[in-house]
Amino acid sequence: MRTLCLTLIVILSSSLSWANLPNTTAQQQLLQLLRPIKGFSANFNQLLIDQNGQTLQTISGVIHGQKPDKVLWTVFEPAAQTIVTNGSQMWLYDPDLEQVIIQPYNKNPESNPISLLLGDPQQFSENFELLLQKTLADSVLQFSLKPVTSNSLYTHLILEFKNDILSVIGFEDNLGQTTTLLFNKFKLNPSFQDDFFNFETPMGVDVVNHVH
Repeated sequence: MRTLCLTLIVILSSSLSWANLPNTTAQQQLLQLLRPIKGFSANFNQLLIDQNGQTLQTISGVIHGQKPDKVLWTVFEPAAQTIVTNGSQMWLYDPDLEQVIIQPYNKNPESNPISLLLGDPQQFSENFELLLQKTLADSVLQFSLKPVTSNSLYTHLILEFKNDILSVIGFEDNLGQTTTLLFNKFKLNPSFQDDFFNFETPMGVDVVNHVH
């Protein structure tokens, strides 16, 4: 579970270097794409690739999110794992190890890219420099961002939207490794039950609690 946990934990005033798009800037367009996201559900495939282009790990599963800062992340392959946060603390459950780790949730988008989807879209202007916007195809827009602080745990972030729906989140860490989350069946603003983003520890499971 260690790699998956690092992905989520180490896992959305701009200096623009490109021309304005018709009727809007690229930064404004990105904010317009993010603002409608109050919650989401999607299947995902996650690829971890080293600096030489070799695939180190492939993970697949389902992710659900809801503002503010709630996530349920379920991995099916290669091994069952669950990460849940209610916006204040996070549960990391490994059924094979029969262990749950509880720790504070990191809301800082410079160390947790998923939080970009679940917080205030205006945080981009505080935490990122928007380097580039380009069209990959008629229906695909890609935005490249760089964290403004030198101690960020990743060097740049990629967001892609297909037909105005988020399809890819990618980021490169300081070791040159690239993590790419590919979304499909992305459902915008589904309804969740009140206790959907809370975790009940199964009987007989060891608990490691880092929340004080």
